[in-house]
Amino acid sequence: MEGGEMPTITPVNLFASEAVLAFFKIGILLILIFYAIFALMIVRQVDLMGKTLITPVSPILRAFAIVHAGVAIGLVVLAWGIL
Repeated sequence: MEGGEMPTITPVNLFASEAVLAFFKIGILLILIFYAIFALMIVRQVDLMGKTLITPVSPILRAFAIVHAGVAIGLVVLAWGIL
């Protein structure tokens, strides 16, 4: 190096590799699939709770659980289409 020049460092793009990108995509899809399974388990648990403990709030909770599961499954489908 002449004249006190600073060394230049070129940044490394980790996402340029196809293997890293594929691993990242598969990881996102797996997380979303597990989340959708969890949301379906919540629907089942809310249904069991509604049969055991009958309250006026039970149908509202059941509706929220079904909407939540639908959004979770929709996210899996959306991510599958985008990724």
